[in-house]
Amino acid sequence: MMKFKFPIIILLTFFFVLMFNYCSDQQDENADSENLSNEIKNATLRKFNGFYFVGLHSGVTSILRYDYEKDKVKLFWHSKDERVIDLLIAPDYKSGFFITKRKQRLKSSLPAIERGKLYRIDFELNKAESITQLVEGIQVIPFWIDNDRFTLVINSIDKTIASYINKNTQVYNRFGKLLSDNTEIFDITKDGYPLTKLPQLSLKSQNEMFTVIEKKDSIFVKNTKSKKEIKTRFKNKKILQINWAENNKHLLILMIPKSNVQVKVEILKPILAVFDLQLKKTVKIFDNVSFKNFVLIGDFLIFDKGIGRDSEIEIVKLESLNKFKTIKLNGGCSLRSL
Repeated sequence: MMKFKFPIIILLTFFFVLMFNYCSDQQDENADSENLSNEIKNATLRKFNGFYFVGLHSGVTSILRYDYEKDKVKLFWHSKDERVIDLLIAPDYKSGFFITKRKQRLKSSLPAIERGKLYRIDFELNKAESITQLVEGIQVIPFWIDNDRFTLVINSIDKTIASYINKNTQVYNRFGKLLSDNTEIFDITKDGYPLTKLPQLSLKSQNEMFTVIEKKDSIFVKNTKSKKEIKTRFKNKKILQINWAENNKHLLILMIPKSNVQVKVEILKPILAVFDLQLKKTVKIFDNVSFKNFVLIGDFLIFDKGIGRDSEIEIVKLESLNKFKTIKLNGGCSLRSL
């Protein structure tokens, strides 16, 4: 009989270990669900008053504003001598800058700017103010580092030595004050063309409960506490933008297919996915979206659809995922640029 007791003891031990781990996992999963429910219940959403965007006015690219209370589009800034080439609003939607130009070198394959200007939008006074005249450049790269710092990179060909590229980097605070101004010189025959490192994606939620991870060409949502990983339906996708909704319930991901061939991003047909953290699944996919960016303000999701003269802005209520409004203008409109 003794020779049978040892295997039985091993089996029982193995069984109890499995049961303990299962109960522990269940407890962690229940705790995750309860914590998330509390986060959703206590979420504070910003009031949606409207947003700024780019569109044509009298045939010139200008800044317009959608007024939510009056449900109207109003002209915000226009100049017959200047065209808006980019509009960048801070992530918290409390400040913004836009760049204008008088002339663009159409013969260049790179974005170019001559006699350009940087403007700041004063959200409190609802007006624009000129910040500075910009140097001539062959490429302009503007972006927000965070809610308080705006960066403007302008690459230009050196006027003395043609193989030199001058990379000018300016950093401003949200009020338009210049914090730093630095110029680096690159010899493209030795150093190559200067690259600019953009801010990293917000892979971790603001409440630090979840993190987006990529594993074996798949996208997962990982719970920070329990380490549980929820596999999404998306494979072989390149993530362009991630936003965690203010309701603590939704995760939004803008993606394009991964490709070994270098083609224009818009040709790869970007998609915008809404992932429900409580239901642990994708609840909505928007296609025909722009690759540029999307915005979340309170319970509203705002994104570009279409390209060029056919571009329009879609406004969706995030909780119900119902379309609230589509903004269409002659010549197109966009959250950033036309």
